[in-house]
Amino acid sequence: MSRSMRLSAIIFLVLTNLLLILFPDSCCAQEYDFQMRARGREVTGLLIVEKSDEGYTIGTIMNEFGIKVFDFTYNGKKAKVSNVLGPLNRWYIRKVLNKDVTFILANINDKKDVTVKKRSMKFYDNGNIVIENRRFKIQYTLSINCKSHETTE
Repeated sequence: MSRSMRLSAIIFLVLTNLLLILFPDSCCAQEYDFQMRARGREVTGLLIVEKSDEGYTIGTIMNEFGIKVFDFTYNGKKAKVSNVLGPLNRWYIRKVLNKDVTFILANINDKKDVTVKKRSMKFYDNGNIVIENRRFKIQYTLSINCKSHETTE
């Protein structure tokens, strides 16, 4: 990844956090700590989700160093994954990610446990959300990033 891409990712993160701190009620971005496990491999980082002016849900997943893993858009029915990191940029991986992100975004606002075919989502009292794709043995864990939602009074 080029230096300018890393710098732009860091600037994006800093600006997002600054907006959340300065204007917590007017900014509709949500930030989650993100963990994805699949077949002995693990990706951890941040998931940033926001509603666009057109009504789409847009988001990005990046690791702790600011390197983007992938972006996504969700139109209320279907998710589209884009800008996928090199090792994950295979048609069959993008297909699974599209379906998993669609499942997550379609059910996350209900705040109740749900199982559809080989995918399940569980909400825990500590704020964690665990999503499992049992067919491909993938587990996603989301937890609200409290640091981005803290405000000083």
